[in-house]
Amino acid sequence: MTDDERYAAIRSRDTRFDGMFFTCVRSTGIFCRPSCPARTPQRTGVEFAPSAAAAVAAGYRACKRCGPMAPPGSPDDDPAGSLAERALRLIDEGALDDGGSVPALAARLAVSERTLHRALVRRTGAGALAHARIRRARRAHDLVAGSQLPLAQIAHAAGFGSERQFHETFTQIFGHAPSVVRERAVPRRRGAGRPGAAPEGAGPAAAGPEDAGHGADGSAAVLTARLAVRRPFDGAGLAAWFAVRAVPGVEEVVGTVWTRAVRLAHGPGVLQVDLGAEDGPLTLVLRLADLRDYSAAIGLVRRLLDLDADPHGIDAGLVAAQPVLADLVARRPGLRIPGTPSLSEALLWAIVGQQITTVQARDQITRATDLREEPLPEHLRTGGVHRLPLRPREAAATAEQWYRGPGARRAALIGALQADLDPAAEVSAVRAQLLALRGVGPWTADYALLRGVRAIDVAPARDVALLAAARDLGLAEDHPSLTALLDAASPWRSYATLHLWHHQAGLPARSPRRKDTAS
Repeated sequence: MTDDERYAAIRSRDTRFDGMFFTCVRSTGIFCRPSCPARTPQRTGVEFAPSAAAAVAAGYRACKRCGPMAPPGSPDDDPAGSLAERALRLIDEGALDDGGSVPALAARLAVSERTLHRALVRRTGAGALAHARIRRARRAHDLVAGSQLPLAQIAHAAGFGSERQFHETFTQIFGHAPSVVRERAVPRRRGAGRPGAAPEGAGPAAAGPEDAGHGADGSAAVLTARLAVRRPFDGAGLAAWFAVRAVPGVEEVVGTVWTRAVRLAHGPGVLQVDLGAEDGPLTLVLRLADLRDYSAAIGLVRRLLDLDADPHGIDAGLVAAQPVLADLVARRPGLRIPGTPSLSEALLWAIVGQQITTVQARDQITRATDLREEPLPEHLRTGGVHRLPLRPREAAATAEQWYRGPGARRAALIGALQADLDPAAEVSAVRAQLLALRGVGPWTADYALLRGVRAIDVAPARDVALLAAARDLGLAEDHPSLTALLDAASPWRSYATLHLWHHQAGLPARSPRRKDTAS
């Protein structure tokens, strides 16, 4: 886009451009979303930044009306799986917190500091430290406005090295001290239980009635967060996908409310989101054993639900590249990729699910979970979720007891789940790692990439479920024509694949004819 096109977008307050760029107003020193409801400034009085971090680095502070610190979607999300996207994902997970350094981040990504800096500046207009600073400030704002936790505890949980650093950074970015923001947030917290009590642009976190609850050690907490999301959003599709694959006790879907236990760096946690919200942000209830996992939990949920996807760009791209998919896209606008917490878990589902139905694969993984059951602490349990998910390496260690299938596949399962994989590498490099594993072929590798690292341009080869859907729709009659159909949908082949899988899920059940089925 040109700057004139960006200015036209902010004049129309078009929400489709939220997260794609930010408007920086020179006279006030404030930066906003394109859809900000404030009076539109003169064309000569604005400049544009590609990310919130770049705006703050240029000396601007966040608008209090539109909450640009947490835009729907993010320019930080690069569907090509680039170095910048991988670096930002690791920063989101806390790679630069708790003593983390840029040299260590660069080493983890197998590049030099200079190469990392150039990639980030070219993609987002700001370097690694600027993005880490923005993310710490955002976490801190969420907790200040959304809880009654002591500010010293918030500084630590948000990843600041000291309370002084926390106060200085917070005040510079938000224009007020943390105590002032907390005082002003009290009416919003009191009304959080009422629909629409907190404005949509208020940021990603708004407290609920449980926010003040924390364990005897002062660390465990129940928090309510607001997850910004670009719409349309196919929450019903995600709920249906997760429901069929939910391991009892670990994951539960009631209506469109999805609940899942997860393992985080400092302890267990439970995530709960109503995927059926029709507008505005999604409400997330976080039950955490340790507040230091707050940011990582938010990032994990965003990845599991594919919240940073650009639905308008993806849907339009699919239809433009492959017009025969238009009907599928129209039936399910805003479709998202249902993720897994780790690449190893996606690999577990891929291998176990071969030659059997999804329900049978879930039953096998349930048996594995029963063998190594690990109950959740009592204060984290909710509804039917009462235990932690199985560690993939533990599944490998007990495979002789729970896996029911060919011995060769059991051996492949054990070897694959014990392998040291690097999900932070480029998608092509991760695919090469997977294909180097004994018993892992192209279908298994691509399925694991699609769900485990949000690879947006893969199409599992020779998948019978995809072919059944394509035949039913009259789009393809054999695997070569199906491959051609999906290749034409690049770079959004993963979304085309999911459209076909969702369609196939509504067809009459058939016995799989090949080893590869959607799991």
